[in-house]
Amino acid sequence: MKRTIHLSDLKLDEIWTDIRRGVLYGLYLLAFLLLQNVIFSHIAPLGVRAMFMPALVVAVALFEGGRVGGLFGLTAGIVCDLFFSSQTVLFTVLFPVIGFTVGFLVDFFLNRRFFAYAVMAVAALFLSAFAQMFGLLVYKGQNSFALWWTALLQTLWSVPFIFPAYYVCKIFPWRSGEHAPSPYQK
Repeated sequence: MKRTIHLSDLKLDEIWTDIRRGVLYGLYLLAFLLLQNVIFSHIAPLGVRAMFMPALVVAVALFEGGRVGGLFGLTAGIVCDLFFSSQTVLFTVLFPVIGFTVGFLVDFFLNRRFFAYAVMAVAALFLSAFAQMFGLLVYKGQNSFALWWTALLQTLWSVPFIFPAYYVCKIFPWRSGEHAPSPYQK
């Protein structure tokens, strides 16, 4: 039995849209990573540096859902672990969990408005700061007050960056569920 595959069976419009979204989200990730590591790594009020990649993962998961949020979180986690030499696989494990969890919550329980995003982004920022200090707190026996204070300061210093992450992702072209131009449309 011979089966003929037509070009319309391949759903080239969806493939084209996914490739385009992937490239644009990669550029989005790269721009925010360069902004964080090149510019804001040199600005350290009270000895802490901004870490706003978790807010970026939350923003993508908020608008794209759990599957894309988890995939973007995995990509962001791998890239962050490559750029931060002090961490081995912390962000590779943490960011996909954050992305999938936020996407799941938005798909079933929460709305996509700024207030819900801000609460989830601040929680993700604090969770990331806590995860960074967890090894020092438990295994190294460091001063817990100093670590909690540093985690709080890092979270507070990272909070202003949740605004551009949300609004850039909100106006992002060709989010899932929206029409994307394709050369394969009739």
